[in-house]
Amino acid sequence: MRPGFPLGSARRRPRFSLVALLLAAVARGGFAQGKPDFSTLIERLDHPLPRERARAAEALARAAQGFRSDTTLEGRGAAWPALLAALGRRAALETEPAVQGMLALSLGRLPYLAPGEIRDAEARLLALEARSREDAAVLVDVARGLETLARLTARRAPLGDSARALLRALVRAPAGEIRVRRHGLGALLATDAADDSTLGAALAAADPELRRLALTGLARGAATGERRKLVAPALADSTPMVRLEALRAWQHQSAAAGCSGLAAASHDATPAVALTALDLLGGCAGDSLAVGALLAARGSWHARAHALVSLARAGPERARDLLPAAARGAPWQLRMYAARAAALLRDTAALGRLAADSVANVRESAISGLVQVSGHAADPVFRRALASRDYQLVRTAAGALAGSPAGAEAAAPLVAALDRITRERRETSRDPRVALLTRLHELGRPALAPRLRPYLEDFDPVIADSAAALLTEWTGRAERAAPRRLPAPPVNLADAERLRGKRLRVTMARGGAFEVELLVDAAPRTVLAVVGLARRGYYDGLTFHRVVPNFVIQGGSPGANEYMGNGPFMPDELTRISHERGTLGISTRGRDTGDAQLFVNLVGNPRLDYDYTVWGRVVSGMAVVDAVLEGDVIRRVEIAPR
Repeated sequence: MRPGFPLGSARRRPRFSLVALLLAAVARGGFAQGKPDFSTLIERLDHPLPRERARAAEALARAAQGFRSDTTLEGRGAAWPALLAALGRRAALETEPAVQGMLALSLGRLPYLAPGEIRDAEARLLALEARSREDAAVLVDVARGLETLARLTARRAPLGDSARALLRALVRAPAGEIRVRRHGLGALLATDAADDSTLGAALAAADPELRRLALTGLARGAATGERRKLVAPALADSTPMVRLEALRAWQHQSAAAGCSGLAAASHDATPAVALTALDLLGGCAGDSLAVGALLAARGSWHARAHALVSLARAGPERARDLLPAAARGAPWQLRMYAARAAALLRDTAALGRLAADSVANVRESAISGLVQVSGHAADPVFRRALASRDYQLVRTAAGALAGSPAGAEAAAPLVAALDRITRERRETSRDPRVALLTRLHELGRPALAPRLRPYLEDFDPVIADSAAALLTEWTGRAERAAPRRLPAPPVNLADAERLRGKRLRVTMARGGAFEVELLVDAAPRTVLAVVGLARRGYYDGLTFHRVVPNFVIQGGSPGANEYMGNGPFMPDELTRISHERGTLGISTRGRDTGDAQLFVNLVGNPRLDYDYTVWGRVVSGMAVVDAVLEGDVIRRVEIAPR
């Protein structure tokens, strides 16, 4: 990140200025009461201070995201072309590098509709590159802008020839700024414009992330002999993230002929690589070498679990022999994987037993399988699951009842589950409650209207609106939502200032720890919330329940799943900081729905930018992060002494 930008640095106090907070408020809530008036922000694009011009550009791009719900240009009114014209004019005039960079990021992420608008944005980004190619920081932002533009608009208007030529040149430049090369390749991949020459140049780079990214292109492009030759050396790369991605590319490029390579990789010294190989061996149906490698998987429960699921595809008869022991095994995660294997084997008896397991996550996996295998014959199981306290299980059970022929029998447990969860008054209960209301809308009857009328005043506006729509349809009268929101937790930004320079230390039960720099300037509210939970011991003893190789690790859920988190929502704090390897974010399921679950980016994930808060960065112990396996326990999260 460029020194001094965005707000603050390690040497000076944060600028929580009135102007900055006003712009953030306008940007965050701009569409709450209809289309916003952009005039104030547009005027600030001409502010004499570069910092204020940059803030205005960022706030305009953020507020403009509300236009995403529009399907026609006419529906956007006069505000949209005025915004485009203002940003375009500023981009043509701006000479300050920090503002040029923000303009590039903002132009790249606007919600364009018309191909002409997309072409104009591309031309403006190319013009910014031409005027600032001596400034490496601006070039990074231009490349990020082009990648975002390509990712969001590739289906409607792929990048033009000039942009493709520029990006290929940037990627192929061996001495180029590495982030420029990464984002340039990301843009080419988003628009299917990464040719073999460019991918080969990236594979020859010293930067492992660039090599990994090149392999993602080879994992989805046309299968050719030349491309197999590009992939083969990467199978022995010194960096695990590259070997892992090479396995995916190798399977795609080699098909059945590549199974021997996958079998060999199942013994890789890095668990994430070996587990990925075991997963991919599931595509080697009938291959004796693959089946042998899966049967030979030993050691941790992870290897046995992944091998069992793949064996259910590659050698189902052998998998049937192993399923009973796995379905009784420990830890509970092994039984969860056994349920997934049982679904592939269509073993209804095993799924029925696992649907009565003592652990909610095992039951949820079994119910997901029963939906596929038994359909509504398993409705009694689905209805019983509605009594669970686990949000993910309730949500899955409600979804499983879609189309149930026994709607009358489902209505009572659906309402009971809705009432029970609502009494907890947790904002993060939105997902299961929406699922319950959706199913009641389908299976319920107007006689239930009095039971649901209190939900017009629910603490969650989404629930109140859903109840109003349901009741209006049932009663034939217009029902109006009048939500009574829970009070927001108090925030004292002075407390955030006292955290400047502090670090969080995450100590793992298996050994090792990693330390996290707190990005107080970028996300003060998030930092305060996470630190507050850590001081109360909230994270101690929880797990990293989600481990996606070459993506993220995610943890901090009391239920060890995606839908159980802390009660109050955490608002987003979206800034220009990218989701680079080692940064930390907050899990959400929609805008401003953070649940206090943490995730660490294992690789650069720019597609997450501006959707998830970046609040921290690993500054020591990244090897510990890389070694985390699914189910690993967090022993303690604490403020690290300096």
